[in-house]
Amino acid sequence: MGKKHHRQQAKEAGVVRPHSQAARERDPEAEGRQDPHPRRVLFAVGDADFGYTEGKIWRLAHRLKEHTGWQVRGITNEQEVGQAGERLGLEVQHVAIDSPGVSMAERLQATDTMIRDTADVLIPGTTLPLWKVLAMDDFLSSLQLFGAQPSVRLEADLIIVPLMGVDNNTRGTAGLYTWLVSQARRQHIPTVALEVSPLGNKNTLCHLPATHYVVKSEWSRNFLVREELALSHQVSVLRWEEAYLLWSGQDEFTEAYLEKEARAREILQIGPDRFVVLIPHHVAFLWEVRQILAVLAQVPERLSVIVRVDPHTARRQYPERELVLQTYDRELRALPHVVIDERVGVGLLLQLADLIIAPLASTVTERAGLCRKPTIICQAMGEEGWQGECLYWEPEPTNIPGLIQAWRDRGLFRRIRLAELLSSLLANNRSAARHQPPAADLAAQGLPPRTAGEHCTL
Repeated sequence: MGKKHHRQQAKEAGVVRPHSQAARERDPEAEGRQDPHPRRVLFAVGDADFGYTEGKIWRLAHRLKEHTGWQVRGITNEQEVGQAGERLGLEVQHVAIDSPGVSMAERLQATDTMIRDTADVLIPGTTLPLWKVLAMDDFLSSLQLFGAQPSVRLEADLIIVPLMGVDNNTRGTAGLYTWLVSQARRQHIPTVALEVSPLGNKNTLCHLPATHYVVKSEWSRNFLVREELALSHQVSVLRWEEAYLLWSGQDEFTEAYLEKEARAREILQIGPDRFVVLIPHHVAFLWEVRQILAVLAQVPERLSVIVRVDPHTARRQYPERELVLQTYDRELRALPHVVIDERVGVGLLLQLADLIIAPLASTVTERAGLCRKPTIICQAMGEEGWQGECLYWEPEPTNIPGLIQAWRDRGLFRRIRLAELLSSLLANNRSAARHQPPAADLAAQGLPPRTAGEHCTL
């Protein structure tokens, strides 16, 4: 079971060069597994968000735990929701959001105070006072949570809370999330807000403040920045397979990928930090594939190229895998990491990839569009320009590196795993804490010192 054995495994997987480079590369998501003091993450799931995602949101919490080895604990306002998380092996805390109610006199008094305090606040772009909208509906409804704050001590290094919206704003869910965010701010615990209910509706006042925002699309990212709810660096776009866990409905291809991704990466020897390009090979387009491989050597990325071949295809005495090795020898060796694969299904490969470059339109490029994967079809004398949102025809191979860079500048590849994002946020918070001035310096700046109760925060 020494080096010879590992080289043979790499050969069987189709790794061309270097044989075990990807296996040696550092996996940033594995750091948490080695941490003697794992981070404590509190993942909130209200009844409405559980229903909106058809229960899949708990799987995102479980995936975070698997990727990091951290102590990921759920928190919810409904027993049945908590039981669903526990069935996945998560520890889930139930926090009741129950109000003893308020009298009519208390309602009138609170409403009068709200009107007096907001009398000069107008809804932007109008002459309509804010209180005229709040007093008729939302403010009175919010009083139903009066006295419902739990007397529970939060102990966490980071808290994840869904953004409230039209489809996930039940009284219990709203109470749980508002309480969590307010307590986190008091204790200086970083908060991450998840987009579950789609952004864009006219309910921006209900979005609670967070340290960082994680959304499902570039459009949602631009919405938060445009509405000045967050700065550009405070918003990240989730990778598509994890965003799927925040959608309604189910997709069998995505379900298969979530189940088999780890095994596929093991076979391919490709870590999660690589930029992966998939080339679905076809023996009728040898010139195109050679040119694609040649220009990819100019892409300045931590690049892994997967050339997908069919184990049942042969030309004369050559199986397709051998044909690829013989035909593109020089181009393959110019790339930092290449895998010639005939073991992992093409449906899994296109979901694992960040970019698909194909010599022809096919079932692969159609499925890539359904997965919202950026795709280039490079075919000599073929079509040119956009065909849909994610598919671009480019007949000139030398334009591919520039096209990739332009797409990167536009943020087309700007998607991140939740584990990777949170690792970075917590590392930055720890670094900031180490450089915080002592209490005397804080007092000189007019800033309050940390209290004794903040031992659990970064």
